[in-house]
Amino acid sequence: MITPRSFVNSLSLSRIGIALLFVLCFQRNATLFYISLALCVIALATDVLDGYFARKLQIASVRGRHWDSLGDKAFYIATIIAFNGQGFLGPLVSWALIVREVALYITRILFIEKLSKIDRIWPLTKCHGYLMYLTIVLGLFRMYAELNGLSVTIYPYMQVSAYAALAFGVGSMVQFLKLR
Repeated sequence: MITPRSFVNSLSLSRIGIALLFVLCFQRNATLFYISLALCVIALATDVLDGYFARKLQIASVRGRHWDSLGDKAFYIATIIAFNGQGFLGPLVSWALIVREVALYITRILFIEKLSKIDRIWPLTKCHGYLMYLTIVLGLFRMYAELNGLSVTIYPYMQVSAYAALAFGVGSMVQFLKLR
C-alpha cells in the first residue's frame, strides 16, 4: 500500500522521468513537439499537486522539499538542455543556468539548518522560477512558430529571460547563504 508521503514524493520524483522524455521529444517534429508540450503541462501539474497534497495531508517535510526541489531542477535542466540542443539558448547561459540549479540544490542540502528560513528569500526564488517558466514558454512558442512557418523574433527575448532568471537565481543563492 502506498502511504500519503510516498505518493507525494512520487509526484515530485516523477518530474525526473518527465524531464528525460522532454529532452528526447523536443524536436522539430509536430507530433513530438505536442508531446513535449503535454509533458510540460504534466510537469507543472505534478509540481502544483505535490505541494498541495503535502499541505492538505499535513505531511510537508524537509525531505519532501528536497524531493520537490530535485524534481524541479531535473525539469529545468532538461528544458535548458533541449533548448540549447535546438539552438534556442546560447551555450554560456545554458551552462550557467545548469550550474546554478545544481549549486542551489547542493547548497540547500549542505546548509539544511537554514532551510526553515527559506521563506525570507522567496521573492528572489519566485522571480527566478517565473523567469524560468517564461523562458520555457518562449522556447515552446518558438518551436511552435518554426513548425508552423510563423515569422516571429523570439531568440533575444529568450536570452534576456534566461539571463534574468540566472541573475535572480544567483541572488537567491547569495541571500540563502547570508541567512542567519
